[in-house]
Amino acid sequence: MSLAADRSLRSLVDRGDVEGVFFFHGNAERLRDDAARTLVEAAIDPTTRDFNLDTYRAAEVSPEALAASLAMPPVMAPRRVVALFGAERLTPTGCGVVEKVLERPPPELTLVVTATIPKGSRKAFYRKMKQGAVSLEWAAPRDAEIPGWLMERASEKHGVVLDARAAEALAAAVGADLGLLEAELEKLASTGDGGAITLERIAEIVPNVRMVNRWAWLDAVAERDYRAALADLPTLLSAPDSSAVGLINAMTDHHVLLGIAAEGGASLLERTLGEVGKPYLKFKVRTFVNQSGRWSGKEIDRALRLLRRADGRSKTTGGRDSAVLQELLLGLQALKAESPS
Repeated sequence: MSLAADRSLRSLVDRGDVEGVFFFHGNAERLRDDAARTLVEAAIDPTTRDFNLDTYRAAEVSPEALAASLAMPPVMAPRRVVALFGAERLTPTGCGVVEKVLERPPPELTLVVTATIPKGSRKAFYRKMKQGAVSLEWAAPRDAEIPGWLMERASEKHGVVLDARAAEALAAAVGADLGLLEAELEKLASTGDGGAITLERIAEIVPNVRMVNRWAWLDAVAERDYRAALADLPTLLSAPDSSAVGLINAMTDHHVLLGIAAEGGASLLERTLGEVGKPYLKFKVRTFVNQSGRWSGKEIDRALRLLRRADGRSKTTGGRDSAVLQELLLGLQALKAESPS
């Protein structure tokens, strides 16, 4: 995840470990490339940067020019810095130029390479870069993890507090594009008075804030307030990024976490979130634990069976069939009615 990569980069810069070959990859392109520029600034001698810094886009530089740049020694400085952005656009010959440096890096060179690795790619170049360079990944969190990512990013990068409801509203308004979310965080941090960023502040500054967002809706379902969930369903499904398939998947994840919280409380849930690579959900541990008190283990098992059945139906009805979700919510409501008071 991108915050873990940010921390690793900060540690490298603080220690002065800025020489060698670095491979920054992942689909959070803006954050990844900003991190590459941070490393470049830490590695370059500002008084001689005109002589010792070359920056290229892989789609625009020839293999010959890249090789010449990488072979050049530093001029009156401890090191030379070469930054290569978008290495997925390198030609095979260009990949060979970078691989040659990777095999035997010059002692006075910092080479920073960024790339978006195509999904499912088995290209040897990426494997070699991950194994031979200092490799960090800026990957976008899943939708369910974005509010937690926003809260951590606001605190660690911008020094402001973003409360949970505000984070959920911001994620719902902007979507999953981390670059756009980062731009909104920058704006909120720069225009604030240093206090916590609240839902009311989000509504004032960020366009397209929705009255109903998926995270608040999932909480209503987990709290077994099915009347509210049913009432808000049409508004939720009217959003361009909402679908029955996506909501059912999110509900399934949420109910699994409720089951873990019911079984082992906050400590088991926090440990599990760390083990499965979902640290951005830790901000909701207390919420999950409180919600789990409304369920028995058997009820969660039955709810998951209802969700599996609804998932199968949603995939055969085009994914936006509100009737599938209405039937699911009514089934969960009936399950609640059957439980002893």
